[in-house]
Amino acid sequence: MPRPHRTALTLFNALLGAALSAAHAAQITIPIHVTVRAVCEVSRSDAQTLALRCTQDYRPSDPRTLPDLYGRLPAGEWRLNATSDDPMGGTLNVYTRVSATESDGTELVYY
Repeated sequence: MPRPHRTALTLFNALLGAALSAAHAAQITIPIHVTVRAVCEVSRSDAQTLALRCTQDYRPSDPRTLPDLYGRLPAGEWRLNATSDDPMGGTLNVYTRVSATESDGTELVYY
């Protein structure tokens, strides 16, 4: 009859051998291609202010051109007023509504 400590030692050696052989397993390299596109989401909005949380360093000049936000933005013309790092990550872009008098006052030159 085998002694209990020898049985445990044999089991330990078997497990150690399996672990060592697993450590020498073949390594496989898998190429991965990642594409990141700039996106924005509405952080907050009211009648005169629109704040968008965007991908880091992404500052769209006109939020109406963003396909992900089409139909989800308050109507009107918006001007980029300020940008800052968002505490939750990314860039926070704050827009203010352009009043009708400001947009009507732009000079158009035709040739």
